[in-house]
Amino acid sequence: MLAFDFGCAGGPVAEGHHEVTESTLYDAESGFGLSAPVACRDRGAPDDMRRDFVLAGGEQFQVDLPDGEYHVTVISGDEIASNNTQLTVQGEFQGSLSPRGSGEYAEHSVYTEVADGSLVLEVSGDGRFNGVEISQVAPPTGLEAAEVSTEPPSATLAWDESVGAAEYTLYRSAHGEQDFQAVGSTTDASLTDADVELGYSYDYAVTQTSAAGIESGHSEVHTVPIVDPEVAAPAAPQDLTLEKANPSRTTISWTGDDAADEYHVYRSLNADRGFERIAETAETTYTAQGEAEHNWYYMVLAVNPGGVSERSEPLLAPVTARGGNGNPFEECTTDDADAVVTRHGDTWRAANDGETVLETYAMVEAMQAAVDSLTEGRTEQESVVVRGSGTMTADAAVDLPSHTSFSVCGTIHVAGNESNFSYEDHTGVVRIRHAEDVAVPFLSLTGSPNFGVYLRTSSDVHFGQMDLRLSGGHGMRIDSRDDDSVREARDITIDDVYVSGTQTHGVETYGVDGLTIGTVTAVDTGHAGLLLNDTVNADIERIVGDGAAAGTGYATFRTANRNGQIDGEYPTNIRVGELIADGGGRGFFCVSESGGVEIETLEIRDTGSNAMLIENCHNITVASEEGYVSGPGDLRISARSEFANTSDIRFANLTLEDTAINESPCGENITAENITLIDSELNLCE
Repeated sequence: MLAFDFGCAGGPVAEGHHEVTESTLYDAESGFGLSAPVACRDRGAPDDMRRDFVLAGGEQFQVDLPDGEYHVTVISGDEIASNNTQLTVQGEFQGSLSPRGSGEYAEHSVYTEVADGSLVLEVSGDGRFNGVEISQVAPPTGLEAAEVSTEPPSATLAWDESVGAAEYTLYRSAHGEQDFQAVGSTTDASLTDADVELGYSYDYAVTQTSAAGIESGHSEVHTVPIVDPEVAAPAAPQDLTLEKANPSRTTISWTGDDAADEYHVYRSLNADRGFERIAETAETTYTAQGEAEHNWYYMVLAVNPGGVSERSEPLLAPVTARGGNGNPFEECTTDDADAVVTRHGDTWRAANDGETVLETYAMVEAMQAAVDSLTEGRTEQESVVVRGSGTMTADAAVDLPSHTSFSVCGTIHVAGNESNFSYEDHTGVVRIRHAEDVAVPFLSLTGSPNFGVYLRTSSDVHFGQMDLRLSGGHGMRIDSRDDDSVREARDITIDDVYVSGTQTHGVETYGVDGLTIGTVTAVDTGHAGLLLNDTVNADIERIVGDGAAAGTGYATFRTANRNGQIDGEYPTNIRVGELIADGGGRGFFCVSESGGVEIETLEIRDTGSNAMLIENCHNITVASEEGYVSGPGDLRISARSEFANTSDIRFANLTLEDTAINESPCGENITAENITLIDSELNLCE
């Protein structure tokens, strides 16, 4: 495949793509380019190819290609604006590309013929070119398994020769997963794959690459089982049993099949999906050494030359870290609680002052019943403590009204969320709406909630020890968005939150006045570790990101949407004592009329995008005490034309290694003092 990434000069280029900037004009030597100079925009997200684009208003993009039939895909969209781009391919009008909404990206594909040595594309209307992908239409045909061996396991695939093919590439995926990876390339019409496992099935596809370097699309898929057809596959393991679970080890056992040669052990945080293989054994037991930080689900398959068995039923094993009985916080206690929820075998009991309120199989029902049993109309805080670990579904929530304290001495696993995260779904494991004087001293979650914690338009709320080790969804959301004209979420405190594995942000605020945070630790969050929107008067002691927002334009710490703006001004009101970002996306990102930030100490290393991006922001002090930044990401000062220019940015007491501070376009009052440069540059305007 021949691929092009369109965008602004100096911006990142998607892997495997040729760069086309606003001034890349066609010439015969390169064989591609634009018919005239154009404009460009860089939105910083969502990825290297879609984040930026060129703006063409009837200008053409030409690529020299050998005559023949081609499959062409044009990618067009804008992260922050709607997009009505019209496309013409080889003189044939394709109409307006869709979808067209803000943050949506059209991928319009068309088959076309090159008869004069060049492909010509033209866009008009909004005229956004983000990317173009071109491949020859005709993939190889006749793909089949020429030979399958079980000792040692291997598969030889063969196909019909294609006229003009310079090379073939064989691709493989686990059966049904559609995640094709290249096995290898060859000039012959066959290839042997020895990197397969006995008993499993694989899907194969093959492409051809022409002498011009254009790779075709995939052939039709051919499935190959690595089995001996003379042997029957074993039966699924039965009766998975938890033999032992303590801080030293977790041991499971099962009833096997005499026909099995070995067993493959899988583990997941969700009973329905996401299982990853962790071990192979010839025994009918498996031991995981050390503490279990999560409620793991285990599943076992039996394998022999005849194939792989059906899955066993999943087995849920408890958390064993940080104390016995799955209790994640040793300080968490039922002493002096007004209502207590406890687990007894498969049932949960909610009691108030020793009297049973509800007995149920559903953990969430017992927790809500305990909350509802507190004094109606109370004016002072009363408490509920949950003792034990259990599971609830992603569409359920525990609602906390005013003057309530809610602690979980155990771990709640959220299962059954097969849908993508949605801001429109206001369901949180813990949900606080239009309340005051609420506390959540202890909360430990695993699984895939929509929100782990959801708070709206509430005040005087204290979160203590929050441990959110997720496999999707959103960690904590604190907002007042039923009225954007005021900041009605007020006086919010978070002592310590650890959040990992989210689909979106770790901790996010929108419309908060008065935020105090001890530590946010964000590990492998899908988007920002800590994101502050339209929030003022925040004091944050420490933010730590490890792999946060990898592959995105987000950051370990991001401020946006007038964050820090008070009465149209930007007094310093967002204080960060320490910011640490290792890997992931950006380290710090300020955007969209935000500011009033002071970061006292910082350490940023090895970010996949900018170490920092400060865009249309005001009154930012970076490293007022001490800081260190290492590349490859740079510290970028930028601005969009739709907002006031970036101003009053101060870098101080920084050591820069293998990076640079780059200012473009020029801001207002951008200063740098006491900067130590190690293989780095200061590219500031005069």
